Amino acid sequence: MNHKNLLDELKKYENKWVALLEPDKKIIGSGKDVSEAKQEAVKKGYKDFILFKVFPFRAGYVPFL
Repeated sequence: MNHKNLLDELKKYENKWVALLEPDKKIIGSGKDVSEAKQEAVKKGYKDFILFKVFPFRAGYVPFL
């Protein structure tokens, strides 16, 4: 999965925790808290993955000083 596709996919998980399989960048679990995301990934048979919270995507800018 390329970078743009991963960002598009992650938008579906705003304000949730996700378990991500590396290096495939495949989402293998999600939940309202870290334990739900981990439990879903483990239930699917995965042992090694990254857990992180997906914060809301907001349009914005960085001012040039």
